[in-house]
Amino acid sequence: MVNSGADAVLVVGAGPRLGAAIARRLAADGRPLGLIGRAAPDVARSLGAEGLSAVGAVADVADADALTAAIDALSQQAGAFDVAVHNVSTWRDAGATTLTQADLLADLAIGTTSLATIANAVAPGMIDRGRGTILATGSAAADAPTPGAPSLSAQKAALRALVRGFAAELAPHGVHCATVTINGLLGTDGFDEAEIADVYGDLVRETSAPRESWRTVVEFNRRV
Repeated sequence: MVNSGADAVLVVGAGPRLGAAIARRLAADGRPLGLIGRAAPDVARSLGAEGLSAVGAVADVADADALTAAIDALSQQAGAFDVAVHNVSTWRDAGATTLTQADLLADLAIGTTSLATIANAVAPGMIDRGRGTILATGSAAADAPTPGAPSLSAQKAALRALVRGFAAELAPHGVHCATVTINGLLGTDGFDEAEIADVYGDLVRETSAPRESWRTVVEFNRRV
């Protein structure tokens, strides 16, 4: 599959649950998909069986060179990315007496700074075209750390700050940046992946609205 257009969707962290749901939702209007993650090739095949256009690749998101190469390769197949989604984090059960600097930096490379790599890869083209959307999956952990496991909180708090910084910088160029804060556990009552994915679809549509209406931090709470 080769698409020379500029309407493709990149999902980094395209696992079989939320990542797949986001990809499915954003491809509903015919957009081709480029997926990165440990299960991305399988997810791409599954979505392809549903009639969607998807290609997948495995890459170490903490390795900027490897992630950039994967994004570039997928762009050659799917087309230029008009939408990019960061859906990556890692859990570490270690607290004040056991969490080392090296551990925390390794986790931030996965859950936070990989967003910078994604932006480096896709934002220049978005700026040139005068449009684009960069979204990131946030978490209630940013404000409510789990005792004994603060790494996820650090990843998500820093991720939100990074998104806000990118939003302020890129909005004048027509690029909408936002984070979706999920205030609960996936798969539990009221936190259905498909419903969460709808929020990502809303944010992509929002990019076509006046910039004054753009949201940067969106909260997803229990649906009843």
